[in-house]
Parts: sequence; C-alpha cells; structure tokens
Amino acid sequence: MVIKTVLALSTLVLSNLAMAADIPRFKVEAICKEISGNSHEMYDFCIEQEQKSYDQLRDKAESIDPRTMRYCTDGAGDSYEVLLFCVEDETSDDAEPSSHPKSFSFD
Repeated sequence: MVIKTVLALSTLVLSNLAMAADIPRFKVEAICKEISGNSHEMYDFCIEQEQKSYDQLRDKAESIDPRTMRYCTDGAGDSYEVLLFCVEDETSDDAEPSSHPKSFSFD
C-alpha cells in the first residue's frame, strides 16, 4: 500500500516537472547594449526590466504550458519583457478571440 502511494506521488511529481515550460536563454546584455546605444542609464533600465520579467517568468514557469512558451518565444525578439507580456496575454482569462478584432488607422 505504501509503495503504491509513493509510486503514485512520484508519477504525479514527474509529470508536473515534464509539463513545466523551459525559459529560453536570451543574450540580454547584447540586446540591451544594442537598444541603449551609448546611454548607460538606458542600458541599466533595460537590464532591470529584463531581470524583473525573467524573474517573474522563472517563478511561474511550472504553470506555463510548453506550447505557450514556444509560441511566445518565437515572437519575443530575445526580450523577457516581451515574452512575459505574451505569456500573460495568452494565459489570461479574457484571452478569448474578439468577434470584432481591432484595426489600425492612420486617420
């Protein structure tokens, strides 16, 4: 009986680990350097924002579906901030498609 319980719990834990999304490794310093030009303040701000976003992703990685992570990584452009925005948008309760999608206008 104890062995069956341990095996069942082990299977549950391992299946949850297998479903956790892997966070990609972006070259944050290179991206922030490119974005900031010669501005040290912009570089520091970029690093801070990317670090905050990465930390949030790391904390919720176990609850992110790997398919969502792959989809969002494809469009993130090596930015954890963009990746986090996509993941949050894709997993929000109001992520249902609109019957009237918004359009852009130059008027």
